[in-house]
Amino acid sequence: MGIVLAIIILGILVTVHEFGHFIVAKWCGVGVLEFSVGFGPKLFARTIGETTYSLRAIPLGGFVRMAGDDPGLVHHGRAPGEQAGGASPIEGTQSTLSPEQELLLQDESKWFLKKPYLARCAIVLAGPVFNFLFAWLLAAGVYYVVGLPHVQDGPVTVGMVQSGMPAEKAGIKSGDNVLTVNGLTVATFKEFVEIVRGSGGKPLEFKINRPKESNAAEFDALTIQVQPAAGMAELDVLEGRTTETTYRIGISPAMHNVTYEPVGLFGAMTAGKDQVVGLSLQTLRVLKALLTGILSPTKTLGGPLEIIKQTAASANEGILAVIGIMIFLNVSLGVMNLLPIPVLDGGHLTIFTIELLKGKPLSIRFQETVTQIGMVLLLTLMIFAFGNDLVRYIL
Repeated sequence: MGIVLAIIILGILVTVHEFGHFIVAKWCGVGVLEFSVGFGPKLFARTIGETTYSLRAIPLGGFVRMAGDDPGLVHHGRAPGEQAGGASPIEGTQSTLSPEQELLLQDESKWFLKKPYLARCAIVLAGPVFNFLFAWLLAAGVYYVVGLPHVQDGPVTVGMVQSGMPAEKAGIKSGDNVLTVNGLTVATFKEFVEIVRGSGGKPLEFKINRPKESNAAEFDALTIQVQPAAGMAELDVLEGRTTETTYRIGISPAMHNVTYEPVGLFGAMTAGKDQVVGLSLQTLRVLKALLTGILSPTKTLGGPLEIIKQTAASANEGILAVIGIMIFLNVSLGVMNLLPIPVLDGGHLTIFTIELLKGKPLSIRFQETVTQIGMVLLLTLMIFAFGNDLVRYIL
């Protein structure tokens, strides 16, 4: 079930991204030879007018193949050959062209690289922008239907207890009610978090009421000592706390302590926007932390198996969790594609801008070299992430 759901979600993400490129390319008068979800051999294809719509075997991406998108053909006089039909050893070949596509390739006014700078940038930016917009609509829809979440005041009830963290080691369990910490009454989960983070790592004494298994209305009064842990790098990076030491014990509030406040359409759209912006900043923080060595790539990066695992877990938690995964993946895909790496959308934008400043196209040798470097980097990253998955879940 997790694999099927992960494939469906990835397919939706790719379709949204590529549809952005596709619709803006059409709007800018660029001829589109193929709109594909997936790479490799074709499973399904249908040509309507000048465009072939296809589903391919490897569901890890997709592409929009546009007329005149080969710099060697457009700017450097390279013989069209198979490139004119959009052949690509990675994406998958298109061995035959329809009469409409043959005519399209002869009309240079519809070639992508013959379009003005702003039109090309709009087409390239449309993919990531559509991912951000889709994530925003999903988030806003959830807030509009469900409401804005708020942790209720009152007894701090433990929800999830993170494996391997101090709370679990000390014997705290889901459902426990925390009454006091070091003699201080905690009325809200926010107060509880502030006490733990300000502990300096010193042991904390918890007074807890634990519901009896035989009668949930009765409690066992317990005193449990917990020593907060420092150096949760992943969480610190996500929260932007990389310059100070924070302390955690590894619990979250019980969901029955969370209420949802109804919100109108404008409020839902604003909250959705804030969520997308927040996730984008978190993604950038993680990338920076990986590059600067704050986070370990072997512990942080995950590949397709990790996506399947998280998707399967979300399926068990309900539709809101599945939508949450979709929002996160859309934002991650949007941010990653804007990085100035050749073969990514951000890399294309960088090349277009350099050419604009120079006043002429970059040499074909340079473009081929940086494209190969970008491809090697991406393949290396994919192999590394998949290797991490194997170590975590198989070996």
